Amino acid sequence: MRRRGVVAAGALALLLGGCGGPVEVAAPALDAEAAATCESFLAALPDELAGLEPRAVSPADAPARAWGDGLVLTCGVEEPPGFRQLITPSCDEIVGVGWFFPPAELESEDGPVTGTTIGYRPRIEVVVPEDYRGGVSFAALSELAAPVKAHLELVQRCQ
Repeated sequence: MRRRGVVAAGALALLLGGCGGPVEVAAPALDAEAAATCESFLAALPDELAGLEPRAVSPADAPARAWGDGLVLTCGVEEPPGFRQLITPSCDEIVGVGWFFPPAELESEDGPVTGTTIGYRPRIEVVVPEDYRGGVSFAALSELAAPVKAHLELVQRCQ
């Protein structure tokens, strides 16, 4: 009996060790209303996203979730640089949710790309690692559309 427990514990350690530990995130400061909305939104997110397994985040109480090798969603973020100046030409709608992607990130095929919701409060940001650009990122943003529309307030549609 003890032997099974040691084998199971070793297998669990290998499995968790392969995940690389928690994903470090910058936790935005939220007021009580935004914190409650983010908590409800995060609770509604799927365990798996675009076929990616969930990952722990650090700090553990950050309004964020992570999947796979570093696809990270953070709730309650500020406007990204260039957001107001570039919002019209950079507004992409995926399953009815508007997203802003910095043009410089889209023009480069290397590195991550960051999508920030347009018109929803609190605002969310999804950082997509380079390896997930394309099909995985589109699937992830598509799967996020329903919880975004159900839990976040639409204040202005993507134009």
